[in-house]
Amino acid sequence: MEGQILIHWNWIVAIDLFAAGLSAGAFIISATAYFLGKEKYENMTRIGAYIAPFPVIVGILALIYDLERPQLFWKLFLTFRPTSVMSLGSWLLLFFSIFSVAHFYLWLPERFDYLKIIQAIESNKFLNRFRGNNLTKIRGLVAGFGIPISIGVGIYTGVLLGALTARPFWNNPMLPMLFLISAMMTGSASICFVGCFVKGFRGMSREQINTNKFMIHSIDFTLMVFSIIAIFLFILGLYVSPRSSAEAVHLIMGGEFTLLFWTLVVGVGILLPLALEVYELIPHYIGQAELREHNPWISGIITTSVLIGGFAMRYVVIYAGQMAQVISS
Repeated sequence: MEGQILIHWNWIVAIDLFAAGLSAGAFIISATAYFLGKEKYENMTRIGAYIAPFPVIVGILALIYDLERPQLFWKLFLTFRPTSVMSLGSWLLLFFSIFSVAHFYLWLPERFDYLKIIQAIESNKFLNRFRGNNLTKIRGLVAGFGIPISIGVGIYTGVLLGALTARPFWNNPMLPMLFLISAMMTGSASICFVGCFVKGFRGMSREQINTNKFMIHSIDFTLMVFSIIAIFLFILGLYVSPRSSAEAVHLIMGGEFTLLFWTLVVGVGILLPLALEVYELIPHYIGQAELREHNPWISGIITTSVLIGGFAMRYVVIYAGQMAQVISS
């Protein structure tokens, strides 16, 4: 590699990318579960709604803290430049934050309906739309409009990095898709971590437990398979690209980040949870039997592994991308 290597984006940026992706993934899974079965997957929808707003807020605060002049971050919202990936990303995060908070509020238990404290609620037609029979419509609208915004948040970080042509490791068309799949994996893992490991299935019938377990494990299994394909195409894309990218791939194929990438990102983040997902799903797909009895420790290992792998992937991409230099000759 030629030229001086300068690391401008550190682990704080990795936290921001991870947090934004996790929130976007949780919203996508939550909203999708809502449309697939309003009552059937209500537990998944509600947990995803409770998770979605908070990681992205932490990520935004971390990003603002890392700015050279954090007190001026608000100037990003004074203009909108459709040709600027940074401007698009800022507005996407703003709208996503609004929709995720709305999604969160709409799924709070009825005892937390703070609109009740407004005395004029009974006579105010606008506020009344957020209660009673209209609640289902509002939930559907927020979820429906929120899904494409969430997908945009999941993709934009990869687009932002890929737009920097001087960084050959990032300049790969598969990077946005890799980030989106990883975002959905971590979002699904966070829902499963709360629903299957922390909260458990208390108060749910055997049929409801099997329905929710089958749904979440099937989603996880599918996403893990797609993530393997995306990583393969990402590496292949670097190998068949110009010389700079072909040299950059050696950072994870024998170079400095090889152990971290293949151990944490692939091994811990994908292969280990994939093996456990196969173990959970085999009775249903092979023997057409009911799923195994719920084991919270298996769910805990799966979800923790996915979350570790998701953060490690962003960490590797951020640092390896800055170490990969354009070769001029």
